[in-house]
Amino acid sequence: MKNDLKKIIFELKDEVKIFHLLNDEELEQILHYFEMVNYPAGTTVFSEGDPGDFIGFIVSGRLEVKKQTEFKGRQIVLALLSKGSFVGELSLVDEHPRSATVIAPEDSELIILRREALDSLLQSHPYTGIKILKGLNKILAIRLRKAVDRLSVIF
Repeated sequence: MKNDLKKIIFELKDEVKIFHLLNDEELEQILHYFEMVNYPAGTTVFSEGDPGDFIGFIVSGRLEVKKQTEFKGRQIVLALLSKGSFVGELSLVDEHPRSATVIAPEDSELIILRREALDSLLQSHPYTGIKILKGLNKILAIRLRKAVDRLSVIF
């Protein structure tokens, strides 16, 4: 299993911007902090309001990100994500409940980094951890800018 995870992470290195920031030695150091999780089609990865305790990097399949609207039972689709993208970064950083629901519309495989594992990684490998956090911040800034651009079109 560890060899499979290593192979997958090294294959994703060019697609996942956070992994791209790390050299092979740093990737090798942090492998054991990650775990593989499979989500069958129709599975809820997490729901809006759940505690946010992990970030998931998509290895295969697709994920649909939905947000509850002001109309009870009505949701809007915020994003359709596929291999190389990730979900859950916001709650991992700010420690607030999940801001959206994520569903796997097809069989999907994710590499998970849990908050406890990230905390341990930061203790054991601070320089590598800083690179990961800088990568997360960069992605959060890009996503925020895109959201602002979308809102400016509406108003």
